[in-house]
Amino acid sequence: MITMTLEKKLERSKSTENVDFSKFQSINNSDPLAKVVSSDKILVVPNWTVPDDFEGRMYADYISAHPEYDGVYVRSELMKRLKLAARCLATPYKLVIRAGHRPIAVQKRLLKECAADYKRDNIGVSDKQALEHARMFVSDPDISLPPHVCGAAVDVEIIDSHTDKYLDFGSTMNDDNEKSFLYFPDLTEKQNDNRLMLTTIMLDAGLASCKTEWWHYSYGDQLWAWFYGEQNSLYSPIDI
Repeated sequence: MITMTLEKKLERSKSTENVDFSKFQSINNSDPLAKVVSSDKILVVPNWTVPDDFEGRMYADYISAHPEYDGVYVRSELMKRLKLAARCLATPYKLVIRAGHRPIAVQKRLLKECAADYKRDNIGVSDKQALEHARMFVSDPDISLPPHVCGAAVDVEIIDSHTDKYLDFGSTMNDDNEKSFLYFPDLTEKQNDNRLMLTTIMLDAGLASCKTEWWHYSYGDQLWAWFYGEQNSLYSPIDI
């Protein structure tokens, strides 16, 4: 494992290296899923409770058929690191958890609809091109170990608990365009500062960032294995 300072982690988060994540196969760690709950520094706002959330409506449909799936879940080691990250936020900020584990049925639907949306909005695009675009933002469970399906990833934001306003990150969560990229160049100084604050606390807690999604961080998946110089990822897909 590579030992890195926070500065080195931040530099690695800017990497544009083309990585074959498939070589980081899972050791099938049995670390169980744990339910994330709100606390003084963490606010759980599941995406299926947010009106018009593209991904949330897919969770909502799944939950209607599986009512026992009643919360946001992550691997227990990831839970510990989320708590560490949240404690690093200055008052009055809280870490907002929007999504964690994702059922494989939701993952497949998300990929399919992301590709369909791109094809509809870009006349002349082939099915293959649309799928390739969608795979930039949604892991394909047929060819990889999707971080969310493994319970190894979270989607997060920050809220000011004094004003109940979310910080401005320059795009909404789950935008499938370049504004979602962690280091998108055309941001205001404040938007850049907000992204840096979020990235700093998450990397400092031992998570890995995602270059195409400013809100996405992971622990124990294939991206994390590459980021920290591990030979294998920790987790495989899991359903509950």
